[in-house]
Amino acid sequence: MNRDKHQKITDLFLQVCDLDIEIQEKKLAALCGKDLELIKEVQTLLLQDRMPGLEDEINPKRSVTAQRAEERLKDLEDEPGRRKVTAPVITGYDLTELIGQGGVSQVWRATDLVDNEEVAIKVHNLTAFSSEDAVTRFEREIKLAASLNHPNIATIYKSGKDGDIYYYTLQLIQGKRLDIFARDRGLHDEAILRLFSIVCSALAHAHERSIIHRDLKPSNILVSATGHPYVLDFGLAKAMEGVMKEASITMEGDIIGTLEFMAPEQAVGDQQKIGTSTDIYSMGLILYRLLTRQSPIDTSGSRYALLKRMQSGEITPPEHHREDLDPELTAILMRCLETDPENRYASAKELNTDIRHVIRSIRFR
Repeated sequence: MNRDKHQKITDLFLQVCDLDIEIQEKKLAALCGKDLELIKEVQTLLLQDRMPGLEDEINPKRSVTAQRAEERLKDLEDEPGRRKVTAPVITGYDLTELIGQGGVSQVWRATDLVDNEEVAIKVHNLTAFSSEDAVTRFEREIKLAASLNHPNIATIYKSGKDGDIYYYTLQLIQGKRLDIFARDRGLHDEAILRLFSIVCSALAHAHERSIIHRDLKPSNILVSATGHPYVLDFGLAKAMEGVMKEASITMEGDIIGTLEFMAPEQAVGDQQKIGTSTDIYSMGLILYRLLTRQSPIDTSGSRYALLKRMQSGEITPPEHHREDLDPELTAILMRCLETDPENRYASAKELNTDIRHVIRSIRFR
């Protein structure tokens, strides 16, 4: 970084560091305009100001997920009779390292040979799509996700089809998943809430554009070594009913997402009730775990038993795990985790208003 840019970032930091978070964001937007990289740099300094020791972290060359994937690949290579995971061949890209794998997709570190830059590339084999409707859903959702432009949402660059492979490329994020970052740093409540507030702002950006995430969980929120959070995998996003001219792409009864972090209506495939408040439930689950390191719902037993507990609203009050938890935070968590979507926060922006209020009250005690 050259001296002039460093001085500019420092000057901006000094102008906003003593302001409330909401005013900070507005002030930064006014001062930086559309320079998202500049906003990120200033946000990093603001986070470091609230989380001592952050500036001493060494930026890892690979994410925790990548390191675990590498270890697992080595195990597979050493096991007799087991095949190595072979990188798919996609024109214009050099896929070098598997960094994530799900039921129907893989995520690889790759080099875009045209733009000569490192990216993450998520690949889906054509056989994973059960119908033309599924292909349409994939293409539509990627287009929606690519329309998002926010410093805390991983940018989607390109998408396409090569033979039997559908793929899209996105910003390669080096970092730890949110819960591991908070645990490893031993973050106190205010620091956790500040990170969470930034994630809320990113989600609010999507909600204001009628896009819901549908698969929010700690592994889809990575935090860089400098404390900058990114929301990943809006590939499951879906325009809300009535916004798109076409009919709903997700068929009745389909379940998209990870059950442990789903809202009850999503877990049972009730498409009529899925909306921004569905993401709010998932955010409540994430924040509950960050603050208590426990799940609010008993996840033992069968899938059916878990679904029944989710539908019946069997939530363990957070004060059961932490007697010292701020009562305002308890109220926020319980509102996020209401079984009826209409009783939750309507959007991430509304949730963030209350989160910021708690941050201010903690700061000035």
